[in-house]
Formats: sequence, structure tokens, C-alpha cells
Amino acid sequence: MSPLPSPDAAAALQALRYAAAQLGFSAAGVAPADADQGDRLPRWLEEGCHGDMEWMLRHLPARLNPQLVLPGVQRVVILTYEYARADARTAPGGIARYAQGEDYHKLLAPKLADLDETLQWYGGQQRCFADSGPVSERFFAARAGLGWIGRNGLLIRPRGGSYCFLACILTTLPLPVGEPMRPHCGKCRRCEQACPAGALREGRCDARRCLAYWTIEAKSPMPPDIAAALGNNLYGCDACQAACPWNRTPAPRVDPHLLMPAPLRTADLSHPDDAAFAAAFAASPIRRIGPAHLRANAAALHRE
Repeated sequence: MSPLPSPDAAAALQALRYAAAQLGFSAAGVAPADADQGDRLPRWLEEGCHGDMEWMLRHLPARLNPQLVLPGVQRVVILTYEYARADARTAPGGIARYAQGEDYHKLLAPKLADLDETLQWYGGQQRCFADSGPVSERFFAARAGLGWIGRNGLLIRPRGGSYCFLACILTTLPLPVGEPMRPHCGKCRRCEQACPAGALREGRCDARRCLAYWTIEAKSPMPPDIAAALGNNLYGCDACQAACPWNRTPAPRVDPHLLMPAPLRTADLSHPDDAAFAAAFAASPIRRIGPAHLRANAAALHRE
């Protein structure tokens, strides 16, 4: 059993939340590191729903046991950082909202380093990740009471919907933990109905039917039936989020670094050579897929 939080731990959480707000995070929740994650993720992997993402299998033990990531860890802190809800478009096609601005990994890393220093002052040892480590962020975010896992498999927040990044801090401090909330999707299945290729079923996303997977993660060529469902999605897909009623809440203030720069809106991204790709996406998360993958996406996008 995890030790009860001390007055110092409560003060550490208060300081962390204050510092996080100053750095632009919209919320911070705390979950016990030893929370039982069940067999949901192992079953999803056993069924092959991860497609080509073999790294998920390799890192499964650490995802299920944070002690393998940070020995002595007691809590998992999950932080939310808003990104744009506007559906900005480029000339050849759509880019998922999360990727329209600068690379969030690089944007959030120094902010997490500052929060690490805050917790060090209270005697904690930490490891921090911005969607870059073997941590089940959505599970711990729900366990911390920040929201619930919707039928689209994403964290949905009652006042913020799902348009946010999740960053995490593993810490040895016994910070006070939050209380999970019950799901509020009810009988709504709009996300499932909106999914162009039928990837969603009861809170599970089968990557093999997901447009975001094929335009970003997949190593193999896009199947014809997926290409036929591509629509205007050049990089990623927001169909399930756009259909979710919880995303109708007023848009919060968004870090301007996460907004699409004006030159990108009119750039010809259909057949970028290597130099043009590097120039257009030097600070973007899109750069990691490489120009060949983007050209393949554009070719599938315009396939008759």
C-alpha cells in the first residue's frame, strides 16, 4: 500500500500546480503509480491492433509497471496542455490539429524540466515525458480524475474535451491522489459513426483501420480500402474528435507556438523534395515521418 501523503507532499502538489499553470498547462492530476491497469492493453496487443508499432510490445512491461522506469516511484502526475481546435487546412489537404504548429515534444520538454526542479526542492526524484516514454498516459489521467476514456479511446474532460496533449511526471513523492470520475459518454456513438474506416469499437481503436496510423505510423504501403477512406486527411485524422459533443465547449487560449504558420497554409506539400520538406517542417512533429511518407500520403489523397 502506498504511504499516505504528508503535509509536505500536499505543499509539493500545490507548488507543482501553481508552477504548471504559470507554464501554460491547463490541469495537473495525480494517480498512484501502482494502480491496476488490468489486461486491456495486453489484450489489444495480442489481437494485433497495434499494427506495425512493435515498440509497444517491447515496452509493455514498463508500461504496466512504472517501477521499471523509475525505481521507487509512488505517483504519476499527468498534465494537460491545450492545442488548437480550429480546423486549419493546407493547400493539398488536412493536417491533424495537434501537428499544425511546432513540435510539442520540444515545446513541453523544458517546461517539464522546470516542474522537475520544483519537485526536487521537496526531495523528489522524477522522470518526465511528453508522449515520449513507456507510460500509459491516458490510463493514469483517467485514474487521476482528469476525465474518462471515451469510446474513441481518448481522454475526454468534462470542461475541455479531448483536444490536449498529455505530459507525465513519475515521482518518488507521495503526492495526494485524485479520484476517478465515471464515464459520461452514455449511449453516444458519434465518434464510432464518424470514423472514416471503422477503426473504433467500444473505446478501442484498431490501428489497422485508423487513418492517423496509416498517415503517420505505418511502415507498410497504405491498403486501397484505407486510401479510399482518406478523404482530405494528409497527415492524421480528427474525425472522432470533431464528432464528439464534449469538444463543443468554448476553445481555451492556445499557445501560439501550436498554431499553423501562415506560409504552411498555402505551401505545396503534395510532392515536396527533401530540401523543401526539411524547410517546411524543421520545427514540426511532421518531420519525423520523412518526405517519402508525406509524398505517399499525398499520392493516396489524390488517387482517383
